[in-house]
Amino acid sequence: MSVAAAVPFVIGQWVCGPRFYGRKAEIAEILGSRERRLWIAGLRRIGKTSLLKQIDSLAASEARILPLFWDLQGAGGVDELGLTFTDALLDAEETMARQGIALAEVEDGDLFASLEKLACALKRRGTELLLLCDEADELGTLDRAVPGLAARLWQAVAGFEAARVVLASSPRLCLAEPFAAPRYLGVLTDDEARALLCQSQLPAAARPVFDEAGLERLRDQCGNHPMLLQIAAKRWHEIGDLDEALHQVAADRAVQHLLAVDFDLLTSAEQEILRSMAREGGGPADAGRLLDLGLVRHDGPCGLMISSRFLASWLR
Repeated sequence: MSVAAAVPFVIGQWVCGPRFYGRKAEIAEILGSRERRLWIAGLRRIGKTSLLKQIDSLAASEARILPLFWDLQGAGGVDELGLTFTDALLDAEETMARQGIALAEVEDGDLFASLEKLACALKRRGTELLLLCDEADELGTLDRAVPGLAARLWQAVAGFEAARVVLASSPRLCLAEPFAAPRYLGVLTDDEARALLCQSQLPAAARPVFDEAGLERLRDQCGNHPMLLQIAAKRWHEIGDLDEALHQVAADRAVQHLLAVDFDLLTSAEQEILRSMAREGGGPADAGRLLDLGLVRHDGPCGLMISSRFLASWLR
């Protein structure tokens, strides 16, 4: 087996189960909340899809909950939205079967007819719907193309006897009622980042071997961003030289593109704060949601600093 084949890191794809690391606080809040509408907003590649997939996996074993992961990407109109919902039902067919619900009982060519049938099926069984909507930025596009569509969708979901909705989107999405302000999904905690880098959920023989000082340096360089951590750790694991790995990641066009797209998702005021911090090394007392998004962090007596040194270098 080649060294590359043995690399345990997953880049650019969602994960769940033993490949999923961290987010314990977020999962506990979502699964334990009785709020009917929760909105999770975060930048690209921060782990929004993986979070929803992990919740989907965990909730699938609950006797009176039907989790339904609904990917809204590519839905440009009512028909396309209906097709994406059909895909969600197909993916959940096994989970529905455990609840005693056959796919044919709820699937319909029409989105709102399918929702109505699903509501009836769940009501008969005393089961709650946990609707996990990914790529929710599409809702803005849909509502512009078909005014009132989003409101009609939430009205249909309100027809369920028991239903909770969790949306995941970029911070650019603007939502009206019935959703309150979003919870922002930022970077991993220090301990979560260390667990990801060490791949602590793998058998000991399959874990990468990193020295502690290098691991902390890599974590600091990446600012605990889950995708940057894995890109850099994969390079280090492959070539065995941390300095060279970090140099390659900084020059990687895919990484630069990720930083540029995330920057473009911010407001002009937020962009200027980051530019100023990159130039001057410090930050304002209040950086607003930049802290929640994980782009800046507290740095003891120095106040705030840009979390990722890759981002700071890119801005300069």
